[in-house]
Amino acid sequence: MPASRAPDAPSYRKTAMDNKLLLADDEEGIRKVLGIYLADSGFEVLTAGNGLQALDLFRTEHPAIVLTDLRMPGMDGIELLRTIKSERPDTEVIMITGHGDMDLAIESLKLEATDFVTKPINDDVLAIALKRAQERIAMRRQLQGYTENLENLVRQQAARLMETERLAAIGQALEGISSAFRNMAGEVEGGVRFFNEMPCFVSIHDRGLKVLAVNPLYRERLGDRVGGRSWEVYEARKDPAHTCPVGRTFESGQAQRCRETLVYSDGRRWPAMVHTVPIRTSSGELQLVLEFVIDLSEVERLRQELQATQDRLTSLGLMLSSVSHGVKGILTGMDAGLYLAESGLRKNRMDQAQEGLKALKDMVDRVRRVVLDVLYFAKERPLEGKRVNVRDFARDLLALASTKIRRHAIELSTEIPADLGEFEVDEDIAAPALLNLFDNAVDACVEDRDKPSHRIAFRVRGDVDAVTFEVQDDGVGMSVDTREKIFDLFFSSKGRAGTGLGLFIARQAVRQHGGDIEVDSEPGRGSCFRVRWPRVLPKNDPGVPAGESTA
Repeated sequence: MPASRAPDAPSYRKTAMDNKLLLADDEEGIRKVLGIYLADSGFEVLTAGNGLQALDLFRTEHPAIVLTDLRMPGMDGIELLRTIKSERPDTEVIMITGHGDMDLAIESLKLEATDFVTKPINDDVLAIALKRAQERIAMRRQLQGYTENLENLVRQQAARLMETERLAAIGQALEGISSAFRNMAGEVEGGVRFFNEMPCFVSIHDRGLKVLAVNPLYRERLGDRVGGRSWEVYEARKDPAHTCPVGRTFESGQAQRCRETLVYSDGRRWPAMVHTVPIRTSSGELQLVLEFVIDLSEVERLRQELQATQDRLTSLGLMLSSVSHGVKGILTGMDAGLYLAESGLRKNRMDQAQEGLKALKDMVDRVRRVVLDVLYFAKERPLEGKRVNVRDFARDLLALASTKIRRHAIELSTEIPADLGEFEVDEDIAAPALLNLFDNAVDACVEDRDKPSHRIAFRVRGDVDAVTFEVQDDGVGMSVDTREKIFDLFFSSKGRAGTGLGLFIARQAVRQHGGDIEVDSEPGRGSCFRVRWPRVLPKNDPGVPAGESTA
């Protein structure tokens, strides 16, 4: 093989790891000639005479690119490719094949091989394949950088938002106090304007321990106590002794800070933190006391709201990471499908072109599922339920799911009785949730290559209170550990093919309707998802049940 022309340089700076290439071929002459050519092209070349030796070198040296023959004794190139992709999916693998191995070469593309070259190897074709592998490495590195930058941006924006809200609250309080001070000048007896913007109970008291003015929140929670006594809002304060915070302020002339128990106008009692500020005349005489009372239960509520916001921002960052991971897998699949379609059309191989189009359709379907999951996750809304005929709903659902089922030649059986009646449901939320179960059933069957054929069963049953939907497959099934985590947010058993949103969202949709979902599964025997859907929506709250969160 000539070694006069190296592959075009990629548009990024290569690292030492990017230059490392593993060459696996059982023919020593090919290893020698190719090794010289690759070394002259700027690669650090590692060579192996069989698949097992290549796997050992791969695990110790971690090359960025692997160039392997399809047919080798022991572990062949397909098995080596499959093992490499399971251990380090980002590795770029180029297959070397003879003209008679075209079907195996196409199979390698399905297993996410970067490209294949045929023997005898043309240096221009090999140069293009190597350039393509290096460009994919560069693109992956850029995408990783974009993802990391986006996650950092989310964290920075969240921190700025919380800081802005904190400063706004402080500014609001200071403005309220300044306004109070301005209005109190010349308004010693009554007529003090309310502190409308204060986020706590605010009141003004005179030397007779009489309440002169309160803010709207004070009046709403504690009652209209203007003209009343300063101590009457606190528990166990029966006498006008100078034991309440305002009384102690007038007695000592100093600001007070203490804990008290507030008595609301409806009789409820809540712990509170009290602060007093003495207000003096220009001559220094203590004339009024400004009292701030913070309901500690309200502080706890605000703290929980802040924690919920932080949790949602964290989930958003995880979702971005998860979705970007899934999108990388989709792009790889589209790349392979497009290559197959173009190659088939160029060579007038319609079977190959059809195979490529099928792969593209599968990837488009995955894009649709990711987009719908992200939209549901990002936007919560109350249910818009209406009475729907159960049989019609089930048939419409089956019509949407059967396209993908037929595409993979999976047998479909149904049990949908005619006398199922009606149920109350938000179809825009319920249908995508149940379609997720069909999608998972198809994926489980496709993944299971040990059975010659597969079958999915869809059954609907009804009783007085609820309708039960069952989606059962005979695919790969799940282990106990996977079954326990399958509804967790961002957990996926599909590796790069999943985002970890589908089943989480499905269960949230079912529970939002007041129902529940369960799964039975065994490895190698398939899975059965069972959804019990109430005939009537919950009366108390059409949103997510208490204790649940969609974040």
